[in-house]
Amino acid sequence: MSKWMLMAVLAAGVGVTGCGGGARGERAEKMIALRVEDALDELDATQAQRERVQAMTKDSVATAKPLLEQARTARAALVAEWRAERPDANRVHQLVDGQLDALRGFTHSLVDKGLELHQLLTSEQRAEVTARLERFEKHSKR
Repeated sequence: MSKWMLMAVLAAGVGVTGCGGGARGERAEKMIALRVEDALDELDATQAQRERVQAMTKDSVATAKPLLEQARTARAALVAEWRAERPDANRVHQLVDGQLDALRGFTHSLVDKGLELHQLLTSEQRAEVTARLERFEKHSKR
């Protein structure tokens, strides 16, 4: 699997959910699009590859946006439970499970996109991604 490109798609999800909506969300989306374009340029991606990766990225961003609102709602409910004289343990666990389920579903969709990307790239492009991953791993262990 092309982990390097998967990281770009993951960044899309994390960037949008972490930056919220409005101007910050728009800036995050632009930053994500630029990072993906840079990666595609470095891989000498074909027009067909670019279009498919751009579509996958847009889909991931669109899927990630509601997760932010869901997380805000869950946080507010958790704070309300904390403030209660006797928090409802079942409700707290349900809130946490709901967040984990949403994140699990989103992450699985990103993995599916990564697997699709693996098939979309040529063996040479995958080799370039692998080399970048190895350099990243080497530097991250310092």
